[in-house]
Amino acid sequence: MIAIPGFTASNIRYTALTADGSEQGDTPRNENKMMSAETVAQHIANGIRRKKKYLLLDLEGKAISFVKKFTSSLLDKSFYKAMAKEPDSPLKEK
Repeated sequence: MIAIPGFTASNIRYTALTADGSEQGDTPRNENKMMSAETVAQHIANGIRRKKKYLLLDLEGKAISFVKKFTSSLLDKSFYKAMAKEPDSPLKEK
């Protein structure tokens, strides 16, 4: 099964590394709007029980999956730019 949960609120964001290799410490994203890691795990377990091939857990993921079928390279560039705009992103454009 391929599970695509979208952004998930978890402690991993607190140990993510910045462009200079130091710990990020705090997340630049609003984690209140994200699913918890426990909720994502429950959805994945249910998907496994139901023998799903794909599991898209949020509206954004479903929309992205649909759009990617038609404009994959444009969408990849958009993702990269969005992630590069985060504070201390290791993907900063130079």
